[in-house]
Amino acid sequence: MRKLLLTGAAGRIGSRLIEDLVDEYELTAVDKDCSSILDWAEKGCTVKECDITRYEECLSFCEGIDTVIHLAGNPSPKATYDEVKEVNIDGTYNMMQAAKDQGCRRFIFASSIHAVKGYLADEQVKTTSQVRPLDVYGVSKAFGEAMGNYFAYQEGLEVIAIRIGGHRSIEMMAERGEQPDMRQKSTYISAKDMNQLIRRCVDAELSRPFEIVHGVSDNTFKFLDLSDTREKVGYKPEDNGFDFE
Repeated sequence: MRKLLLTGAAGRIGSRLIEDLVDEYELTAVDKDCSSILDWAEKGCTVKECDITRYEECLSFCEGIDTVIHLAGNPSPKATYDEVKEVNIDGTYNMMQAAKDQGCRRFIFASSIHAVKGYLADEQVKTTSQVRPLDVYGVSKAFGEAMGNYFAYQEGLEVIAIRIGGHRSIEMMAERGEQPDMRQKSTYISAKDMNQLIRRCVDAELSRPFEIVHGVSDNTFKFLDLSDTREKVGYKPEDNGFDFE
């Protein structure tokens, strides 16, 4: 079985991803606080605490790993530079360097729609569009994309950066009694589609060492264009944010 390392495993995406990975891969799930995912240790998943701001810990966990799925980070668009620097910037560098130093084959980086959210709501963003962040959180994700490009072309580590849209955003709005607008529907990605996309990124044969792919569902209008993402990794989203009323 291919060995995977999942960082940020206790987060909103990671905690739902474990179930889709644990039966098909030899999975190690790490987070700074693993208390909410400890039950997976009894179901074939290795669960450990890891501080990605410490390079030696990153190096240890990358040993023998085929693919790193790096979800760990400060997820707040309201975060200050100091709040994102240690984890989103330094931590991302630590994980990529550790993956390279341990001979990992592939690194999947959780970028974000926030790296390009400065485009107008009715303007479709391509994977080739220049970054246009609205906040320093988005800047930190643009940094990760650039760092991934460097490690891919200069250090021999395959890297896929996924610009993730609004993960389960509409479901969470419904729980609060709120109605999504056009932009929220166009940036939506369901948990099922998110999990499928990550698994496709793990298994895809790449034609280039670095790729950016887009993480939205099959929304009627997609703020993030999916045409080349489908081609690069075989992504086949099934849900549609515009189906929600």
